[in-house]
Amino acid sequence: MKALLALLLFSISAAAQMTESALLQLDRDFAQATSEKRLDGWMKYMMDTTVIFGPPNSLWRLAGKEEIQHYYREAFAMPDFSMRWTPKSAQLLPSGNTGYTTGTFQWVSKEGKCHCLNDLHGTYLAVWEREPCPDPGPWKLKALFPSAEAGSVACGCAP
Repeated sequence: MKALLALLLFSISAAAQMTESALLQLDRDFAQATSEKRLDGWMKYMMDTTVIFGPPNSLWRLAGKEEIQHYYREAFAMPDFSMRWTPKSAQLLPSGNTGYTTGTFQWVSKEGKCHCLNDLHGTYLAVWEREPCPDPGPWKLKALFPSAEAGSVACGCAP
């Protein structure tokens, strides 16, 4: 009986372990949820402490689930806004509770005042972490580092 219980606990523990291919799939699921459910799909993968960083050499960042939701609510309310990304690689850290994915992204929106098109595209690094509660908790986005490529267009209107 003890051997059976030990085998069962080991099987559950092994099933709960994240693999690099599962981490890559988690990022794909995140992209699909965001595409299908927009803001609700995006927020489902955020932690209370998630941080989204702006472009390199910028001090811009969003910190915390409430601030992220407030900022993106307006973007997702625009019918022409689309946020797409394609995960390309995943790596787990030795702890097994943190990992990262990298890939390419494209965020497109039309600017209402100027009627110009914002087309931001480039690469990203997403840091994932297993939430501590319940033990083991779900994997969520800990930090996001998008990096727009040269030729990416962000228009703005003069006052």
